[in-house]
Amino acid sequence: MEQSNDSRVTSNAMPRTLRTVTVLSAAVLCVAVAAAEARSKSMPHFNEDFRGNAPDIGFQLQDPPLGSTHAPAAKAAMASLAGSTIAALADGALVIDADSGKLLRADRDGNVIAHLNVGQEASQLVVDRAHDRAFVVDRAHDQVLVISLADGGLKKTDALRTAAEPFGVALAPNGATLLVTQVADQRLTAFDTTSGFEKWSLELGPEPRGVSISPDGNEALVTFLTTGVVGRVDLRGTDGEPRLSFVSLDPTTTAPAANNNFGEQRANGVTGAPSKAAAFSLDRGKGFVRNAFAAAYVGNGVAVVPHQLSTPQLATGDFEAPSGGYGGGSGFTAPVNHRLAFLDTPDAGEQRGVRTAMAATSLHQPRAMAYDGQSDTLYVAGYGSDDVLAISDVSQSSVHMGWQHSVVDSAGSCAPDGLAVDDDTGNVLVFCSLTRKIVRLKGDPDSTQAPTVVSYSGELAKSNFTEAELRGKKLFRQGRSPMISTAGAMACASCHAEGRSDGLTWFLQGNILQTPFLAGRLVDTHPFKWDGQDANLTVSLTSTVKRLGGSGISNAQAGDLQAFVTALPKPRTPTVEDSTAVARGKKLFESDTTGCLNCHDGAMSTDRKRHELAADLGSVDTPSLIGLAQSAPYYHDGSATSLESLLRNNGSIHAMGRTSRLDNAQITDLVAFLQTL
Repeated sequence: MEQSNDSRVTSNAMPRTLRTVTVLSAAVLCVAVAAAEARSKSMPHFNEDFRGNAPDIGFQLQDPPLGSTHAPAAKAAMASLAGSTIAALADGALVIDADSGKLLRADRDGNVIAHLNVGQEASQLVVDRAHDRAFVVDRAHDQVLVISLADGGLKKTDALRTAAEPFGVALAPNGATLLVTQVADQRLTAFDTTSGFEKWSLELGPEPRGVSISPDGNEALVTFLTTGVVGRVDLRGTDGEPRLSFVSLDPTTTAPAANNNFGEQRANGVTGAPSKAAAFSLDRGKGFVRNAFAAAYVGNGVAVVPHQLSTPQLATGDFEAPSGGYGGGSGFTAPVNHRLAFLDTPDAGEQRGVRTAMAATSLHQPRAMAYDGQSDTLYVAGYGSDDVLAISDVSQSSVHMGWQHSVVDSAGSCAPDGLAVDDDTGNVLVFCSLTRKIVRLKGDPDSTQAPTVVSYSGELAKSNFTEAELRGKKLFRQGRSPMISTAGAMACASCHAEGRSDGLTWFLQGNILQTPFLAGRLVDTHPFKWDGQDANLTVSLTSTVKRLGGSGISNAQAGDLQAFVTALPKPRTPTVEDSTAVARGKKLFESDTTGCLNCHDGAMSTDRKRHELAADLGSVDTPSLIGLAQSAPYYHDGSATSLESLLRNNGSIHAMGRTSRLDNAQITDLVAFLQTL
């Protein structure tokens, strides 16, 4: 277990049946260590007795509860305080489907009664019931559409222009302010819902996603895919200006190493000849929070943030994984665990810190949430495991698991990315992004008895993916599958949410290698892997599954995965603030002064060759530079934390290009250009 400096006690999520070190006697521990060492010779990366977040965990609080001893004030929760892909209406539901790009209005039987084309990748919506309208995020076209819901229809009445790539949306309790996150420009912007004008905008950080406003309207939370923190925004601020602070969800300590025979180490990379443990750097045994898509305020000043805890490098030398392994820790910890963070966020501003408590969950890739304020129940959906969990008394000290239920249809899939509660019926509405269907559930959240499936709708809209791409999408996000990884602990989306990168360096094949960025980079960029060992994408996908410890995928399945990942759109680039700087940077990039084009030429910015640049790899494949602004850190080992760091030769590689000749102004110009790729 890990003791933090805020009196919080956390531990990695483990099933009840797992015998952990903390409960073993000294004698039993010795036996367990010996057994684990023997098993590690045959296991891909962690103890074969490990079962990850097995379905029998459901929900397990690991820290003292933060909630009150009494129920919150009995009133309906305002669903518009946080965005989702689905919202309950008096006569049915409103859905935004990123696949088809359609906004869909369905009756309570799941029949589509109105639809409107918005655009593929459209992300979230909120309903403003007081004005019978909805705000719908058009991610691809940098706008939030204002849609009238009058007379049972859907009619566009206005559009709010945003910075690059809006994603999350939330409506203040009084309906006067709309908050929107923007991914590519890394901002949170507030709009006046009456005038449509921008009120203010804050710079956030890499990969922001969801935003949620507190019931009193005084603060908001913003989640991120790659930073391990939650942004806390004081909406009252000082002199009317909002104030941003951050709450870390990362564990505050790391597991101690049993020995230090890891070779020469330094903070920004690995130097010298690495041992077979790959000179673990300073992050061995450390857990990192990733893939926090959403936050939800519940009752009694408590908020909940579902997320993933990744442990990419082993904690001790005693439990080293064989060269084909993936991360993990101490032989008992899976590379990936799924958790819910509880935040105590009373209306105290910065007067005191935010207390946190963690809970383990068997939901794979928990993402969507919906809160029922009448019963103080939080519903959470597992995007990778196709199930929904009911957490009863969620804002109270008596918090406990209710039921957990699968929502797969006859085709065996769902990928739920949206939840809503129908206040009139108490039904839980689930939007399945793979099948484009709505599932209605009815059950007692205080009971462990499975809920009743009220209805499955038909397919609301046709997919824009081919059949092969859809099959690949299903595989890509599929959790709990021994075919993909040992004990089903990992999915492709665990490290590549939305086809991107988790920004972590993993212990792989005796080296420390960072997660590569996928979206927009895979066509005509072979060979693959950092050392270029895989000649084509089919081979690369098949070998990756083997390294994950999976039983393996067929060539046909590899073809489906390839169809999906190559269909992923290029990441959006940030808004260009100084076009003249970009032009100067482009000229530098293409000049003999830097020599960048020697390796990074052509449409995909790669020569598709391998070069002897790294001390810890025989050769390094030239990566594509597509999406460079969104793919930090850089180099195979992630040793350059920023583009500026890369250009100043602060990473582990020093023979790439001739950027050491550049002055500060030239580096600024070159960074400006590289961010446009």
